[in-house]
Amino acid sequence: MGLGSGDRVNETDHFSFPASWQDNGRMQVQFAMFRSRHLDAEGYDAKMNFWMDLIAKYLKFSGRPIFSLRDLQLLFMRGDQLPACLDTVISEMQQRKQIRSRSEFEYDPANSWGGWLVNSLVKRPLSWSWSKIKHSVVTEDLEASALIEWIHLDALNNTCDLIAEKVLSENTGKLLHFNALKTLCKTHGVPTYSDKDLCACLLALNVRQILGLEFKVEKGIRQIHLIKIPKKPGDDLNISQEDQAVHNLQNTQAQLLKQLEDLEEEIKVNDDKVRQYMKENKRQMAKTYLRKRHLLEKNHERRSLALHNIESLLSSVDEAQNSGVVLDAYKIGSNTLKKVLSNSGLKYDNVDEVLADVRDTLDQHREVQDIMSNSVVENASQEDDQLEQELRELAGESAPATFSPHINNNLRAEVVITDEEMIAMLQDLEVEDGTVSQSSVKSVKTAI
Repeated sequence: MGLGSGDRVNETDHFSFPASWQDNGRMQVQFAMFRSRHLDAEGYDAKMNFWMDLIAKYLKFSGRPIFSLRDLQLLFMRGDQLPACLDTVISEMQQRKQIRSRSEFEYDPANSWGGWLVNSLVKRPLSWSWSKIKHSVVTEDLEASALIEWIHLDALNNTCDLIAEKVLSENTGKLLHFNALKTLCKTHGVPTYSDKDLCACLLALNVRQILGLEFKVEKGIRQIHLIKIPKKPGDDLNISQEDQAVHNLQNTQAQLLKQLEDLEEEIKVNDDKVRQYMKENKRQMAKTYLRKRHLLEKNHERRSLALHNIESLLSSVDEAQNSGVVLDAYKIGSNTLKKVLSNSGLKYDNVDEVLADVRDTLDQHREVQDIMSNSVVENASQEDDQLEQELRELAGESAPATFSPHINNNLRAEVVITDEEMIAMLQDLEVEDGTVSQSSVKSVKTAI
């Protein structure tokens, strides 16, 4: 069923066609086969850009990076009219390296276009190469060419970015089954049209080193089985036996939780039936369901104990992993500290010698400072005495009596001061107002 003009609505959950889609006359031109470009280069390019933009927009919207010519013809059918120009559009998109064939991408998703050309024409089996050239280049079989599947790289990267942003970022450190990841994509609103589209996105994310993959072969088909989401960038993406063991424990835990919920619901139903039969006075039937209730309770208890053991194991595994991380951090820190100490020469003997030298140097510095300060004080005192002597000589004053700080009472020299000298010395004293009364001064003079 195609997306005709009547299907175009403005709701966000439906694809919105451009306004020109309603113009029948213009769309007849757009649906027609391409004419030679040299006749009308501008019209040719406008028509080509219209279809390439429309295809890219729809594939991104629907989360459908994988498509074929037949898919596009049915998707963009208007009424009974199929677009007759899409084969030319696909050829142009391939030349512009906007698309790659699905078989080539799945064979080597990380390979470049140059490497793909060499591999497809030289390294791979000739039968496979001839089939590819026949269907994608020569297109002798038009029906087979219309069914060849392509991958739109922009649509693929767009869906990959949505998965990484909305799903992987919230489930770091987990190992998920393919169906579990598919459910998470649906829960978080990431559009994925089909399982093959999701597989292509997971292959691209694996090439980006964002997640790890484990495959299984079922009915002769290689399929993605487990997806490992690392805790942080740079972690090992290989799925080890330990990862699988933890994954099995987590699955068992989920199954036990589901079984416990079912048992609780069944116990509740039995209780209701027991009450019903008691009201109807059917005691034997009530006893039957009561016995069944006891069996269900025992089963519930056993499963609860098993769930407790599983959760204890998971907790122990998580604690051991965290302890290993802490131990690794200790080792790294110890080795780093040893390296720093070795490079800087910080050893006990060296540090002790340096500190001893520092103490000796500080002691010498203090002694020098003491000597210099004493010398300066003595010189300053002598200079001050000389200046006082010169001032007295200039003022015509007699030299004041000098007293030795160390007085020997046995050898005390007698100092003789006349009355006039004593009165002159008292008059030279400066006294603040109010400290000594005039009467006191007169009494001193009288006594003298």
